[in-house]
Amino acid sequence: MTPIELPPSSAETTAAARAEAQRNRILDAAQRCFVASGFHAAAVSGIAVEAGISQGLMYRYFENKRAMILALIERQLRADQRSIGKMSASSDLVDALLGCYQIWARGESISRHDTAIASVALYAEITAEAQRDPMVAEVLRRHDKLTTDGICTWLRQHDQARGVAIDEAALQQRTLLFRITVEGLAMRAVRDPDLPPDTVRWLLRHAVTAVIGDGDFAPK
Repeated sequence: MTPIELPPSSAETTAAARAEAQRNRILDAAQRCFVASGFHAAAVSGIAVEAGISQGLMYRYFENKRAMILALIERQLRADQRSIGKMSASSDLVDALLGCYQIWARGESISRHDTAIASVALYAEITAEAQRDPMVAEVLRRHDKLTTDGICTWLRQHDQARGVAIDEAALQQRTLLFRITVEGLAMRAVRDPDLPPDTVRWLLRHAVTAVIGDGDFAPK
């Protein structure tokens, strides 16, 4: 006889929600510390202080800093998956990316979690750590593939809605172009923060037009 699974009690639901809130509080604190000090310089004790909890309590949620950075990658993956389906049309996407560039250029972090690069500093830290830690590299590659697949699916649905014949090779190239555009924009914001907004907007308009499929971007 198959056992009947009972729904969680209100107390269990409340406890789970409290635990999730505590995890996110610690991750938010870890992210701020990693951005301010770098992954290796940030101390677990400092992260606990930033989170406003004891170090012992923090270890109940995360075994070490590596566990925190893996959790940050996983959290960003979930945010990416939620946000991909909400990507805007061409003009709105240009404005959104320009806004991201301006925040990055000021050395600030994007407060919401629905962008692939909320903080250029954290993005660089995680990328560098992936070169040193095979486990971080594996999780980051999985994150990257799932996000890429999500963007490609969104573009495919966009083409279908316009009645455009699906070209898988071109879809893959347009997806890669979008990822290169966003990642390159983040790096350019750090190295060249004083680019005129009109220049950035003009370049983004051309890139986004090719990504969305409204321009001449044939697979080679």
